Amino acid sequence: MKQYLHFFFFLLCTNVFAQNIPSVTVKDSENLKLTDLKVTVDIIGNLAVTTYDMKFYNGLNRTLEGELVFPLGEGQTVSGFAMDVNGKLRDAVIVEKELGRVAYETTIRRKIDPGLLEKTEGNNYKARVYPIFPKNYKHIVLKFEQELSTLDGKQTYELPLGISQKLDQFSIAINVFNEQQPIVSKANYKDFFFQKKGKAYIAIISKENHAPTKPIVVQIPNNFNQENLNTFNGYFHYYKVLQPASRLKKKPKKVTIFWDASYSMRHRNLENELRVLKDYLGYLRDVKVNFIAFNNAIQTQKEFTIKNGDASNLLTEIQNVHYDGGTKLNLFQDVKTKADEILLFSDGLGNLGKFATAEKTPVYTINSLVSSNHQNLIDIATQSGGSYINLLRLDFPKAVQLLKEETYQFLGVKHGKSVREVYPKQQTNVYQDFAISGQFTEDTTIQLLFGYGGNVTEKIPVKIKKTEGTKEVKRLWAKQKLKDLYRAKEENKDKIISLATLYGLITDYTSMIILDRIEDYVRYKIEPPLELLEEYKRRLQLTKNAEKQREERLSSRRKNLLNDYKNLLNWYERDFEPKLPKQTKITTIKPVVINTPTRNNTGSVSGTITDDLGLPLPGATVIVKGTNRGKTTDFDGNFTINANSDETLVVSYVGFESREIRAVNTSINVQLEAGAQLEAVTLTAYGGAVNSSKVSSAITTVNSENIEEVTESSIDQVLQGSAAGLQIGTGSEQPGSIDAIVIRGQTSLNGNAQQLFVIDGKLVDQNAFRRLQQDDIESLGVLKNEQATALYGSRAAGGVVVVTTKNGITENEDTIEAFNEKVADKITLKTWNSDMPYINVLEKETTVAEAYKKYLEIRVEYANIPTFYLDVADFFHSRKATNIAVTVITNLMEIELHNHELLKAAAYKLEYFERYEMAVLAYEKVLEIRPEEPQSYRDLALAYEHVGEVQKSYDLLYKLYDGQLLQKDENGRFTGIERIAFVELSRLVSMHGNKLYLTEEAKKLFQKMPVDVRIVIDWNHNDTDIDLWVVDPTGEKAYYSHKDTKIGGKMSDDLTQGYGPEEFMLKDAIDGEYNIFINHFSDRVQKISGPTILKVTLYTNYGTENEKKKITIVRLAKVKGKLEVGSLFFGE
Repeated sequence: MKQYLHFFFFLLCTNVFAQNIPSVTVKDSENLKLTDLKVTVDIIGNLAVTTYDMKFYNGLNRTLEGELVFPLGEGQTVSGFAMDVNGKLRDAVIVEKELGRVAYETTIRRKIDPGLLEKTEGNNYKARVYPIFPKNYKHIVLKFEQELSTLDGKQTYELPLGISQKLDQFSIAINVFNEQQPIVSKANYKDFFFQKKGKAYIAIISKENHAPTKPIVVQIPNNFNQENLNTFNGYFHYYKVLQPASRLKKKPKKVTIFWDASYSMRHRNLENELRVLKDYLGYLRDVKVNFIAFNNAIQTQKEFTIKNGDASNLLTEIQNVHYDGGTKLNLFQDVKTKADEILLFSDGLGNLGKFATAEKTPVYTINSLVSSNHQNLIDIATQSGGSYINLLRLDFPKAVQLLKEETYQFLGVKHGKSVREVYPKQQTNVYQDFAISGQFTEDTTIQLLFGYGGNVTEKIPVKIKKTEGTKEVKRLWAKQKLKDLYRAKEENKDKIISLATLYGLITDYTSMIILDRIEDYVRYKIEPPLELLEEYKRRLQLTKNAEKQREERLSSRRKNLLNDYKNLLNWYERDFEPKLPKQTKITTIKPVVINTPTRNNTGSVSGTITDDLGLPLPGATVIVKGTNRGKTTDFDGNFTINANSDETLVVSYVGFESREIRAVNTSINVQLEAGAQLEAVTLTAYGGAVNSSKVSSAITTVNSENIEEVTESSIDQVLQGSAAGLQIGTGSEQPGSIDAIVIRGQTSLNGNAQQLFVIDGKLVDQNAFRRLQQDDIESLGVLKNEQATALYGSRAAGGVVVVTTKNGITENEDTIEAFNEKVADKITLKTWNSDMPYINVLEKETTVAEAYKKYLEIRVEYANIPTFYLDVADFFHSRKATNIAVTVITNLMEIELHNHELLKAAAYKLEYFERYEMAVLAYEKVLEIRPEEPQSYRDLALAYEHVGEVQKSYDLLYKLYDGQLLQKDENGRFTGIERIAFVELSRLVSMHGNKLYLTEEAKKLFQKMPVDVRIVIDWNHNDTDIDLWVVDPTGEKAYYSHKDTKIGGKMSDDLTQGYGPEEFMLKDAIDGEYNIFINHFSDRVQKISGPTILKVTLYTNYGTENEKKKITIVRLAKVKGKLEVGSLFFGE
């Protein structure tokens, strides 16, 4: 099995970065480490290219798949990636992101060596590497480039190191092509300095068994390189150092501060940010400030009046901000700013919407973090007339100066017909450096226009003529064009992919991939590196018929889809006449009372309980007669109980005749015959006040007629035998005394787990229950463990005995009805009951506020554990603090960028919390980063319906129905999802047809197809097989190898490759309880994103006006096997 690890690799350059690199961590292990690091830096003009040549050693005894995660600073881009394949380094090539991910993941499943480098959010990157063999090295090369800025006549380059562990081999070589000698201004090596060698100045250091803990800073004199022109094959790149004139802007009277308080901001340099803010407000002197702290919602909004520059109250408020939750940048479109300017303190990483303001108010974006979306912050500032203040690049005086002054901008260029495609095209903020690129056909002159507020104040002529440049000029032009295309990223997607593929750029839509075999490059039509190119072209010629065969396969699969839909409709039209279970009154089994202590258990008996058809009976009760020893059978009807050979076993199950069997053998299999069954589960006591159809199946009830048939003198004994799984244990000579009541299970409920009692809708003590006389009772029932704790928490772990008295029907009608409403839901879903230490800590707090404070305190210990946020969100939701629960769950979007599995888990929970608009944003992000998977379209479609976007929902579901996504799943991994989409599409049309744009053909295709019962499961993990099992009231089990049941149940195809969905439908349901189980069959990859998260959706009256739906989220443990996830009761 593959194991995942993280390489947390912070590549930090040009005095933009604070700390440490490269380190490799594996959970619970220190056996994987960086052993060799060779750094090469080439600086030509203002362009610096840094190459990290690294070797990692896997000291573990298993093969690993790794993730190399790193942020880059403003203006830095990845330009190269290589990895050892069969002992030799192989360069990566640019590929469309979706195709690269498909090729990589398919190759991994075949245990072949691939590598994939992707840009995630902002300027953050992730490289996925496989395999890292046990007791072996992995060789990785990473290259990135940046343009250096000139300040005070010199360029500065910083190489942060901060590696605490000793490396076997370490070396650095910095090559500077410059007329003047560079200076090493900071280094931990006395023998590290520049010497002239040919046309370059070179500094070299090499060490063995060395820990490079300190950064290296190099300053390059730039007195003679104030402007530079390079051309190559009709492309030009012009660079110039500028000295913009200083122009103070008018002081604002009203300022709005948007303060990002999301989880990703917890490591911000608060001291630097507050220092800048304090100085600026001190300069403004008298100003009104509207302070808004936000994460997934607005957390704080306060007005401050700054007088004489005193901002102490505001600064104190900011220092008390807590950092938690996702980032919803589109919150501000609903905020009435009415400000002269806006200060946005953020990293720009918005995972819940994009920044937008209603007015054209200047926005100044201020950031102190490396891991940021620099381009987003630049665009927000530039387009509004503000400035991006990157505190990692700017010193304190310069940062404050930018806030005080008007923004100097490039406003355009004048040129003749011989020049075209000049970038930047639009206005661009200029601070001290400026670069422009374009194409030209002959020597010419262009005129650059600069100014303030859209007014030209300076014109700079530039002569463009041929020079002896390199092909890097074309790449620089492509990068400038890419910035322009990013301004409308979604609309320009195809242009971005085309440009990036041609010029070798990694973008939001392209990645770098390394494949092992030439066959894989050919299969996916990915042009390989140069050494494989000739063979690639030769093999490509041999596969001319492959495309035709592919189209034929797709056509055949589309036809099969139509057959699937036809078969489903045939099933729906078929009439089923199942043999219904007999409906008889309860006959109470007289308990055997033994007035002696329980005997020692010295034997063990095992067996299986089945029905008259041979199907297993889960939940049947097996009791050693005359004792309080009992067991219930598991999902497969199996049991094991301690019993001696001279004892008798009593086997019972609702709807079947009980049997008594002597325990003479160690293995006993018992077949029960259909017989007495509880009447349709109804609280008879509530019949006069509340419609019985509203009562939960959780309560098994005995009515007054049944009670009158009982000759026992004790109320306790009335319950004995009235429901499967209920047993009364006695051990004294006092008639009717109870040592233990056991409800549904083998755990005695005496001691700390006693049952609760409800009489006429009110909680009472046990004595009140015992004082009841038989003639007082109208009805009596049992609320079992899971349902009981859902109402009353852990104190009801022993279950609840529910009694309605004859007088209470009229005298306590209101309280009875109120209690009845609590248990009115017929759908019962089991939730995850976390017993984690952090939940135990939170439960000790007496208020929600104190619990939230404690959560923030202990979060540091669990910061990167996804299940921590799931459990804590459930904790706050159970305390009716749903807003806090939502904030907590949105941290899943922050702890790892572009992790679609965590995004899915967050979206599931947001649905559960009924925050559908936020769920839509999460599912939109999933579709953006995983468009190759049909589940991404279906998940978003269903979420769209919840927010009223029914046309969008229809359009996405139709893509699945029509087979438009089959080409994305050529291996047929998710065959069967289309049929489920057809069901959902038919429902959507039948319920919202008047709101949809439909062709006449579509109106005929999608007819009403309501069903009484529908159960669907989805999960968030790829390469994970989970099976849905449903046991109907007759005991028949529907699952992947028994899809059609006798009463008309229909199970969908088994999706074994991950995500689901799997579905059970029943057109005409019989009354009774439908038990839902899942079988966690296999998980081929251990996920970084933690255990699998399962979403269970249960419907009754699906596709009708009376449709009811309930969702629960279940966290699956690492252990494979069966798990009961809930039940659904159907009937009046």
